[in-house]
Amino acid sequence: MNSRSTGLLGLAEELQSYILSFLPYQDILRCTSVCKALRQTYTSSSELQYITELGGQQLLPILGTDLANHTSISKRLQLLRDRAHAWFKFDTHSFETVSIPEQFHDAKTSLADGHLCLFNQDEQSVQIFPILPKPFQQKIERSWPSGSLCSIPNADSIEVFMDPSQNLIAVACMIVDENLGINRLYIDLGALDGDGGAHPEAAGKTLFLSGLPRHEDDIGAIENWKLEGLGRHIAFQRSLLPVLHRGSRHKYSEEIWFLQIWDWQHSTTSNCVLIDTKINTNGEIGESLDFCFLGNDRLLTVNEDLKLYTIEDLSQPPRLLGYFLMPASFTTIWCLLPINDITHSSRLQMQEQRTMWTSNPKHRILSLTTNTRGTRHSFSFVISTRIFFDPQAGVLDGMAEIPWERWGPLNARVFVHNRRCRVGVSGNRVLQAFPATDATAEDHTDNMGYRLHMMDFSPLAVERRQGLGSVVTEPSTIIIESTETLTTSLPYVEVVSDRIFGADQVMDIWVDKDRIYLPKLELDSDGIDELEVIEISSGVCTS
Repeated sequence: MNSRSTGLLGLAEELQSYILSFLPYQDILRCTSVCKALRQTYTSSSELQYITELGGQQLLPILGTDLANHTSISKRLQLLRDRAHAWFKFDTHSFETVSIPEQFHDAKTSLADGHLCLFNQDEQSVQIFPILPKPFQQKIERSWPSGSLCSIPNADSIEVFMDPSQNLIAVACMIVDENLGINRLYIDLGALDGDGGAHPEAAGKTLFLSGLPRHEDDIGAIENWKLEGLGRHIAFQRSLLPVLHRGSRHKYSEEIWFLQIWDWQHSTTSNCVLIDTKINTNGEIGESLDFCFLGNDRLLTVNEDLKLYTIEDLSQPPRLLGYFLMPASFTTIWCLLPINDITHSSRLQMQEQRTMWTSNPKHRILSLTTNTRGTRHSFSFVISTRIFFDPQAGVLDGMAEIPWERWGPLNARVFVHNRRCRVGVSGNRVLQAFPATDATAEDHTDNMGYRLHMMDFSPLAVERRQGLGSVVTEPSTIIIESTETLTTSLPYVEVVSDRIFGADQVMDIWVDKDRIYLPKLELDSDGIDELEVIEISSGVCTS
C-alpha cells in the first residue's frame, strides 16, 4: 500500500488543513515549505494563511466579536494584509487637525483607545473626548470641572489615569495633614460615564496605599508621581528626592522610588510593593526610574538596568525573574509601551465590537529613551519583548544577572536620538523623527527639519512589504560613550516620509493601531494647542 494513503498525506485536504491549524505558525510554514502536497493544502486554505499572517504580524485573534462572527476567514485575511500594507505607504501630507480646548493647552495630555485625555492639575479639571470618532466606535465625552474630580474631602488631585476600554477613571488624591506634617495619598476609582459613585466592577471606591517612604523633618523633598493601569492592575509610582539646603546651595542624595500595584477589581489593599533607590546628583526627579506592564502577569522596572518581575500574586511583593544589564550607565531613562495595544479584558471585546485582533504582549516592541553621563547624546533602544518571555533567553528565577551581550544585540536596535523628541510605539511598529539632512546628535537643534521614519519589526514585514520601504538586516554600530561602540541587529523594514517637519511638530509622537498623532506646540510655550491626525487605514478597527 502506498504510504501516502496511510499517513497525513493520505487524508482529505480539509483534514490536513484542520490538523495543521493546531501548530504554531512557524511550524505550519516549515511543514508547507518542505512538502509540495502540504504546500498545496496551505495555498488553498485561507484559515492556515490567516493563522500564519496573525503570527507573523505578532497578533492575537479576539474571538466572540460581531465582526469576527460574521466575516469570512478569507475576508479577515485580506483585511489583515491590507492593514499591514497601508503602513508601508502612509501619507503624511493627508491629515486632519483637532483643536485642544484653551484651558488644557498646558495640561498633561495622553492618548487612550482613540480618546484624548487631558488633566489640568493647576485648575483641578479633566476632560476626555474621542478624536475624529468612527461610526462604529464607542465614544466617551465628558468634562470634570474644578472641585468635582476627587470624591475625597479636602484632597487635591495629583495624577489621573483613564481607560475608556474599561470605562475607568482613576485619580491619585493627596491630603496635606499640617498637624502631623505628612501627606496622605489615595487612589479614587470611578466610571467615566458614572455619576461619581464607585466603578461597577471595582472592589471599592478607594484604593489604600501602604506606608510610603519618608524623609527627615529637617530635610526638604521633591516629589514626582505616575499612575498607570492595565486590565485588572493599577500601579502608583512615587519618587521622593530629599534635598538638604546649605545656604543658597542644594545637596541631593538618594532618590527613593516606591511602586504599589493593586488588583482593583478584587481588593482595595495590596502587599504588592517595590522600593528602590538611585543616587541623584542633578535634582531631576522621576527621569531615571520607570516601569511598564508586559501583559497581565509581568512587570518591567527600569533603573540603570532592567528588572523583570512576575505580578501574578498581588498578596505578596513582585517576584524577580531576571536582571537584564544595560550596556552603559544612563542618567535618564524612559519606558514607552502604549497600554492600549494590549488586550486586557473581556470588556474590550464588548466595547469594540468591530475588533478582530490585538497585539501579542509576548511579541511586541518596547522603546527605552536614554541619556548618558557627560555627553549631549541621547539614544532610543528598540527592544523585542520576546526576550522577557522566552525561557531559552536566560530569564532565570532569583538574582541572576543577564549581561547585555547575551540578551541585547540580537533582540534590539539602538538609534541616536534627539532627546526632546518622543518615540511613537504601537505593536511591532516604531515611529521616530530623524534629521532630514545628515547630522549627528550634537547638531540637533530646534531649527532643523525632521523626517518621520516608520520601522516595522514584525517577522512578516519583509515578505509583505510588496516592494515598499527598505529592509534592514545588517548590524548597525553606534558610539555611546567616548570610543565605546554598541552593535545591534534586530531586523526591520523602514519607510521614510517625504514631508519635512519642524522641531515643534515632532516633540511628541503618538501612534496607535491605525493613526499617527502629532501634537503641535504653541510658539510661546510648551503647551499643545492642536493635534494633527494622520489616518493610516480605513474601515475595520483593529488593535
